[in-house]
Amino acid sequence: MKKLLKMEMYEISHNYIYLFMIGIAIVYGIYSGYGNLEMNNYNLSIGGYEALILMLDDAPGTCILISAFPALLIGKSFSNRTLISKIAYGNSRGSVFFSKAISILIITTAVMLIYSFSGAFAVTIKYGWNAPAGVNIIILMKILICTTLLYLAIFSIIIFFGVIFRDNLKTVIVSVITILMNAIYLFVARTMNLPLYMHPMNLLRVILTHNSIFQFISFSLEGIILLGIILTLSYNIFRNCELK
Repeated sequence: MKKLLKMEMYEISHNYIYLFMIGIAIVYGIYSGYGNLEMNNYNLSIGGYEALILMLDDAPGTCILISAFPALLIGKSFSNRTLISKIAYGNSRGSVFFSKAISILIITTAVMLIYSFSGAFAVTIKYGWNAPAGVNIIILMKILICTTLLYLAIFSIIIFFGVIFRDNLKTVIVSVITILMNAIYLFVARTMNLPLYMHPMNLLRVILTHNSIFQFISFSLEGIILLGIILTLSYNIFRNCELK
């Protein structure tokens, strides 16, 4: 498992898709960092902290842009038969699946965080950090943990689609549409006061706004459970599917 994971990380990190993701994350992150300053939804002073919070809050929109890349990574693994060859070499399906899933989750989540922090870094250089009084490393870590769990859950859904369809195009289309529909629902729900209480993005916004311990624990548990369920379902499908 450990060797497979190292191999997967090496293959993905040397893949043009990953390099393209990094480039987009940095460029778009810097652009969004300045653009988001015009939408001061949290009444914060202009600075790197405000840019970071606003960019983390904008996760659904950004994930639409990035989601095609993990979909391509998982889809290509089926289309170019690399998963089959690894199983043929004597590796268990469990080791092959989880090494692939973990590597994709690590890479894509890292890219999303690079996006957020590159924008915050660019704004900090110009305006300073300017975090409000009371913001400390613990608060930042809670924000980072919740955001990371959200990204992991979102990208695990893409892996789920990849295992179901085992096709590049179908996985990309369904992944983008699903995340887009979620973003649309968030917008409509906030406009029309539809149920949003347990929606992950709504919980994240509460945490970003109020720094609630209860909401932090709820969000973390929800994210971990959701991630576990999706990966378990994906593995069961992969374990029983016919690889061609």
